[in-house]
Amino acid sequence: MTPTPQSASGDGVLKNDFRQHLLRTCPEQDIRRWFDPLDICVSEADQSYCVVFPHAYFGAWFEGSVKELFERQLAQYLGPGHILRYRTRGSSPGNGTGTPQHSAVAVVTDFPYGHRFTFETFLANEKNAFPLALAREVGRGDAVRYNPFLVCGPSGSGKTHLLRAMANAVTRSQPGASIYFGSVADVQGLFADQKRCGPEIRAELAGHDWLFIDELTDIARTPDLEQELIGVFNAFHDAGRQMVFSSRERAASCDFLDPTFRSRLEWGLMVHLKAPDLSVRSQFVEQINKDKRLGLSREQILTLASRFEGFRRLEGVLLRLEAFRQHAGGELSEAEFTRHIRLSEDKKAPELTPERVLAVCAEHFGIPAREITGPGRKKELVFARQAAMALCRTLLGISYPALGKIFGGKDHSTVLYSIRKFQQILDDNQDTKLLFRQLSKKCRQGGPA
Repeated sequence: MTPTPQSASGDGVLKNDFRQHLLRTCPEQDIRRWFDPLDICVSEADQSYCVVFPHAYFGAWFEGSVKELFERQLAQYLGPGHILRYRTRGSSPGNGTGTPQHSAVAVVTDFPYGHRFTFETFLANEKNAFPLALAREVGRGDAVRYNPFLVCGPSGSGKTHLLRAMANAVTRSQPGASIYFGSVADVQGLFADQKRCGPEIRAELAGHDWLFIDELTDIARTPDLEQELIGVFNAFHDAGRQMVFSSRERAASCDFLDPTFRSRLEWGLMVHLKAPDLSVRSQFVEQINKDKRLGLSREQILTLASRFEGFRRLEGVLLRLEAFRQHAGGELSEAEFTRHIRLSEDKKAPELTPERVLAVCAEHFGIPAREITGPGRKKELVFARQAAMALCRTLLGISYPALGKIFGGKDHSTVLYSIRKFQQILDDNQDTKLLFRQLSKKCRQGGPA
């Protein structure tokens, strides 16, 4: 049960319980060195916790060495929303006496963008040292020097982790700061709300102190959103407020972007994350192996790091191994380990894109994709085009203007009519409904289109 000040029977009980929590991930000798010398006091008046250092030198060392680890673990243990204070033994928590830098400093022990996402848990070697250092600087929020700050890199390189780590850092360095964090799809969802008008939503976004938008390249599917984002961008830039974006592509390579928006992105600073190499992937596997106590050998860790290149793939395989251990019990045999590796190496489904949908429809109907997106008006061709448009709309959520561009520059009203026409056929014809389900499944699965 998550403890609260009301349920704790005493400061000693709280400290002992938290110590047991730390033992899950921290060695005993480390806990004796930096945790045992601390006192932890509970205040029921304002639901706060006070960490008392034995002396100022210990406090200075603690702040530079283990403070972030301690706060992350405490946040996991306590849950969100609690307040943490620091002071040196002998100083008063109420009047600021004692060592100034450690007297009654309050921090909300919450990681609103995920406990896992901190700079300390972002695994990087010298290849990504520069982007990590700049992200730390932006997260401190001392000054708006790089605006916008654009983090580029391939899928699985850690862009989302770095953005979330920056947002978590801002909540700590600037308590009370208003942050918007979302993906392009999240922003599109705001503007799709029929109950609110565009200017109202733009004003709401522009009213934040910080703007984080993940995977900006997804705007290729919603080009009508660009003008809205340009307006928000201008408001943030004119007010000197920080913007942070991530992108799979460098801004100069994003030909699909409006030239105005692309040039604005180039005003700031762009950093490029390299895909995790073998040493970083090994660190990743080793850390999860330690945290979850999977019992993997050094050889097994290296095998996983060598066979799977992205963090997401590795995390999925490790989750599979963890689930097996929990349900089967006991140690994971070499034969079971090999079997799970083999199963995890099954060909993964391709990325779901408009091109994938067109390829699936072209194969099924026996019509080249270029003709499906062309102007032809034969009955079978029109049906294949309507099906492809409906699949893109259903599976990818692409807007009508964007679909018009994909299907040969057609007007959005033409696209809307085609999708509605196909929907009528779906409602009236059971065979067409079955066909649509089969095509949807094939678009999502691997294998030839």
